[in-house]
Amino acid sequence: MQHRHKGPNPGELLSQAQNRLIEHLQASEKRYQDLVGHLRDAVFHLDLKLRWTFLNQAWYSLTGFNVDESLGKEFLNNVEASDAQRCSMGFSDLLSGEKTELTEEINFFNADGELRIFELSARALRDETGQYVGFAGILSDITTRVAAEEKVSFMAYHDALTGVANRRLLIEHLTDRLTDNHGEWAAIIYIDLDNFKQVNDHYGHNTGDQLLCEISQILQEFAVKEHDLVARMGGDEFVIFLSDLDAQNAQTELTEITENIRVKLRNPVLMGNVSTQISSSIGVVIVDDKPIQCSDIFKFADAALYCAKHTGKNRVRFYDEELRQSEQRRQRLETELAAAVNREQFELFFQPLVDSSGKHIYKAEALLRWRHPEKGLINPVEFIPHLEANGLAIPVGKWVLQQSCRFLQGWREAGNTSLCLSVNVSADQFNHPEFIECVEQCLQDYGTICSQLEFELTESVALADVDSTIEKMLKLRSMGIGIALDDFGTGYSSLSYLKHLPINTLKIDQSFVQGLPHDGYDAAIVETTMVMAHHLGLTVVAEGVENTVQLNFLKRLNCHYYQGFLFHPPLDAEHFSKLIL
Repeated sequence: MQHRHKGPNPGELLSQAQNRLIEHLQASEKRYQDLVGHLRDAVFHLDLKLRWTFLNQAWYSLTGFNVDESLGKEFLNNVEASDAQRCSMGFSDLLSGEKTELTEEINFFNADGELRIFELSARALRDETGQYVGFAGILSDITTRVAAEEKVSFMAYHDALTGVANRRLLIEHLTDRLTDNHGEWAAIIYIDLDNFKQVNDHYGHNTGDQLLCEISQILQEFAVKEHDLVARMGGDEFVIFLSDLDAQNAQTELTEITENIRVKLRNPVLMGNVSTQISSSIGVVIVDDKPIQCSDIFKFADAALYCAKHTGKNRVRFYDEELRQSEQRRQRLETELAAAVNREQFELFFQPLVDSSGKHIYKAEALLRWRHPEKGLINPVEFIPHLEANGLAIPVGKWVLQQSCRFLQGWREAGNTSLCLSVNVSADQFNHPEFIECVEQCLQDYGTICSQLEFELTESVALADVDSTIEKMLKLRSMGIGIALDDFGTGYSSLSYLKHLPINTLKIDQSFVQGLPHDGYDAAIVETTMVMAHHLGLTVVAEGVENTVQLNFLKRLNCHYYQGFLFHPPLDAEHFSKLIL
């Protein structure tokens, strides 16, 4: 009789299945332990009372606390108080279902008492019945990353040299304050260091940088309230934003503060072995409770600062109604000036330079005039500074040179071949890298004889960069063009440089001629200048000669030529042409 093979009974099958499941679970647990054991982040379990029930070995690496000794202790023990409260609420939100995942940055004190920044990520755990039994999550040390992010953020919003706020932060801060303004008054104090360039030139840029750092520290002494701010706008310009001013006493309070700033910045600053002193010009804008744009505040502050600098420096100017109206006039003038260039509203006048008899005209100075369609002829004092300030000096200067060459060509064709024309050259024009090329092109276009052309430069232009100036002057002289030093005595008056400059003519400024011969100071200046010029072989021209008393005094000193209303006022092209032809 054949017997069947007897297989495992159901009990044995169940036992085998259980064994395989246990092996699988053990393998899974080992894989889990291997995985979390090698993680750099701390993996944890917490019970519902926020006590540690599981921690991997990374816990010790991150915190310095022993894993076994930490189990059973409360999670919040080493968390900063404000963060602990926030975390407790977060865990409660996980249990209530308000959140499915908790993510927080927390400040955590490690075993050495050092404060570290951890990123906490956690979820709620349920048992097989669906009941909450605790939490599982990960702790990552992000201290280095946060520090790097903060450094990048700081650099984006702060001046790299001084550490104070930069323009970007100031604008955002001011915009926020204007948005959240609840009837509070504030102010912008715009500070420019006078003649800061001289510090760099005399002592070097390292000393200049040290001075800027010292200045920023001084200014921060005046930003004492929570929302006050000191910012460096660039170069040697700073801004202080003052908040929460008393509306009734804002003007008085700011007058006292700005005067203290001005005086304190005026004190000598010692940097190593170098002691330097610098003054400041300050523009102030009071921001009241009326709506205003951030851009307008800076525009007003800039206008006030401009006024302070151009009325003597080392002073404070508030933006007020008078300045507002003046600024409107200035802006209107600048708009009209730009249009005047395109509409050819400029023209040349000519003032003769004569010998002592007043009969022989050997030269004339070309003078720019603006014939306004409504206001008529405008004095150059009113518009030339604005040409320079708005970048129009170069195109207008080129036009003056072209017109001067054109007139010389016309007079030569009409029979006057000896007249020399003197043309004023601005700093922007002379310092432009293409100035020499521009001159050469004008000479070529009009066939101008170089000896009939002279350029007038002021002392400030000629001595700003002596080496570069001499190089350009020598090129002009080699072409046959004369060089005159204009307004002598009003600029640097650096006589040591005078012998090095390749000039032909020295023009004594009219401010010294007006007091002759009774003003002893003016007489001494003129006499000294005349003797020196004669020794150097320079031609001397006296400007602003208005009466015979002045003329006779200058004659006794052997002045070569004269210019002034005693002989001829500036004449338009038609009348001047009749005079010389």
